[in-house]
Amino acid sequence: MKKYIFPLLLIGLASCGSDNSTEKSPEEKKSIVKHFKNEAEMDQQVLQLKKITESSDLIANSLHYEKGDGQMMEVIGYLDTTNVLQILEEQFSEGNGKTNGTRFYFLNNGKPFVIRELIDQVNGSNEAVFIDRISYYDAKGKIIKTKQRSASFQDDVNGMKYKPAPLHPLNADRAMNVLNSQKEFATTFQGFVNQDMFSYIILGEDDPNGFTTALRLDYKDQLVNILASDPEKYMGAHVKVNFEVHTDRGFEFQVYAGGKFVD
Repeated sequence: MKKYIFPLLLIGLASCGSDNSTEKSPEEKKSIVKHFKNEAEMDQQVLQLKKITESSDLIANSLHYEKGDGQMMEVIGYLDTTNVLQILEEQFSEGNGKTNGTRFYFLNNGKPFVIRELIDQVNGSNEAVFIDRISYYDAKGKIIKTKQRSASFQDDVNGMKYKPAPLHPLNADRAMNVLNSQKEFATTFQGFVNQDMFSYIILGEDDPNGFTTALRLDYKDQLVNILASDPEKYMGAHVKVNFEVHTDRGFEFQVYAGGKFVD
């Protein structure tokens, strides 16, 4: 069984960055910044975005990144029928038994207006606590309210009411870097690994302590053949890859689906 990965280059997120082009993309031309009167309107828009993305069934899946100490990052983008990104789902772990969980970024013209965090956290007494935290932001991206509920287990939290909490500002920059393989999540060639009957290409930041990702090689194209001809020579070369996520007996893995050098 395989899960289709929507091409990342089709994501319309011009509002999250800038360029020197004077020609606006279709996504830019039709983008609208919504101004919400209150928390209830934001909550209603969250529900609307969930319905929109569920009906479109279009997703953009990042590569699965890890570090040797157990740190992990992976992001799923949910798009509407016009290929515009509406929701980001960030799955993360800080490794070594520390904080892990999921963050959902609900976007208003490319900027989060609601961020929900579902976090398993170890407190100062080395006790586990589950936190369900929601923060609200204005149209300029400034945080205006945070509320949360917490308990030892997630099942206990689900029946609790939210309470006001100190402002907990976040932004979607790192999640977007993961989704687009940028900065510390850049895909540079880091070698090959053989395991059992399979071989894998390793990609990641050109840093021995950086994030890396492994893709199974079910076939070899021109890029793989060139890299394999002299791995030392091409170590650290910047590449762009296509991939699919396959699931076999409950185990999920990434499969290489072609790539090229990036100038």
